[in-house]
Amino acid sequence: MHDVHGVEEAERMGRARSRIFFVLAIVFFSGQAAYFGSSPLTRDSTPRIGAWLILVCLILMLLATGGFLLRGRKVRDLLNDETSRMNRLASQALGFWVTIITALALYVESMFDSLTFNEGVHILVTLGVGSALISFAVRERRAHSA
Repeated sequence: MHDVHGVEEAERMGRARSRIFFVLAIVFFSGQAAYFGSSPLTRDSTPRIGAWLILVCLILMLLATGGFLLRGRKVRDLLNDETSRMNRLASQALGFWVTIITALALYVESMFDSLTFNEGVHILVTLGVGSALISFAVRERRAHSA
């Protein structure tokens, strides 16, 4: 049986998680707007690509685990309840479908306009990961407001 303090902490952290994921999505997409708005010469700089890769890996880890890996096992178990796991699975599925549809759209678009491999992968990963991140944040917010 879980103690009341752990339940309250998990509830508070669950609400905070949806806010954190929304902020992370804004930061993520803002960086992509800056990336695609810059010239091709500065776009492919190693630090910029490295920062994007680190952020993508962080977001993927958060989406895979639900976040809060550094918390105690009891709170983590309460935080990752059945609803949260279902929200995460549905968000991951949405990210998958967005990635597939984007890949098909990029394939068709490449017939009419040249697109580098790096640009295509960047677009695929950004839209797939970003859509899953936003979906999870929305689903968690909805679950905690009900």
